[in-house]
Amino acid sequence: MKISDRRLAHRFNLSVPLRVRMWKSSSDEQRVESLNLSEGGVYFATDAPILAGAALHLRLEMPREVTGLPTTGWQCTGHVVRTERITSSGSVLGVGVRFDYYEVAPATDR
Repeated sequence: MKISDRRLAHRFNLSVPLRVRMWKSSSDEQRVESLNLSEGGVYFATDAPILAGAALHLRLEMPREVTGLPTTGWQCTGHVVRTERITSSGSVLGVGVRFDYYEVAPATDR
C-alpha cells in the first residue's frame, strides 16, 4: 500500500504560515510555510535538521478551506512521519507531520 493510500484526510495545497519548534525545547521557533495541509497533518519545507520520529510543537491559522469552519488558530503537537530532500543540493527537507493533538489557540497567541 502506498503512503498516499493510507491518508484519512484530504490534503489541500495551501501555503499557510507555521511556527514550528521541537517539542519541550527552549529553542527558538522556526517560521516556515506549509506546502500542503489537512486536518490530520502538514507538510512543509525547512533547512533545519529534523528527523523522522521527532516530536514537534506547531502553531498555525487553520483555514476555512480545510475545516469548513471560520479560520482559527491551532496549537498542535505532532510527530514527523517522513522527511525527504527536496532540493538538488539536499539542503532543504520536506517534512511530513501527523498531528497527535491540537487545541484552538487563545486569541493572544495568534
